[in-house]
Amino acid sequence: MEQTLESLRLASLSHMEAGQLMKRHLSDLATIDPALHSDAPFNSYIQTLTSQSAMYEKALAQIRKNEETEKISQADADRDKADYAFATGLKLYSLSDVPAEVEASKSLGILYGSFKDLPNLNYEAQTIATDKLVRELTSPNYSPKLSLLQMDRYVTRLSTTNEAFKTLFSGRMVTTAMTEVYDMKTVRNETMKIYSEFTAYVLSMAKALNTPLFNTALNLLNTARKYYADQLARSATPKEKKEKPVA
Repeated sequence: MEQTLESLRLASLSHMEAGQLMKRHLSDLATIDPALHSDAPFNSYIQTLTSQSAMYEKALAQIRKNEETEKISQADADRDKADYAFATGLKLYSLSDVPAEVEASKSLGILYGSFKDLPNLNYEAQTIATDKLVRELTSPNYSPKLSLLQMDRYVTRLSTTNEAFKTLFSGRMVTTAMTEVYDMKTVRNETMKIYSEFTAYVLSMAKALNTPLFNTALNLLNTARKYYADQLARSATPKEKKEKPVA
């Protein structure tokens, strides 16, 4: 039977669920016979994930303690949506049948492309980059193109959501100035990156070597991943049923 990795949308897991998944994996993998742990990269990944999981737990604990963190997380999500809305608007105008609109979209797209993947930057880096993007977009070079595409409101949304985030985040920084502060977005992204590399490694080695260590590890990973995939499926909002026509 071909070895596969159970599908799981990591981005759909809550911070709490992602932390629980890491703990479940480490607990399960610890049950593998120590005599089988002869692969150096495998052991290195386990050590790294253990350290990263501990940091993740500290970041989660900080979220639980700080009542403002939920508001900050929501404010960050709001500006991520504003960024997505702006990018989507540019893509739509790139398909316009009006040459001037296509050209304006192309010019703005080049500028926007120099600000790569804003939502995946850490909090402060995203704040700085968004401020710079808004300044560029509202400059004389680009403002007329925005007006042509009637996209000024999207830039206003970018600016407004970024300012709202800055207000909340600066307040949090004042109250936690004397404590260790974890950027949950950065910690999560790094944890998921290492985890994805590890699971890919286990899968490739299971396929290549078909040894007890990697076969067992893959089975354990898949068991946990299937559990959380099923949880996500059950919690998904069901589609609204169409109303039956009146006879």
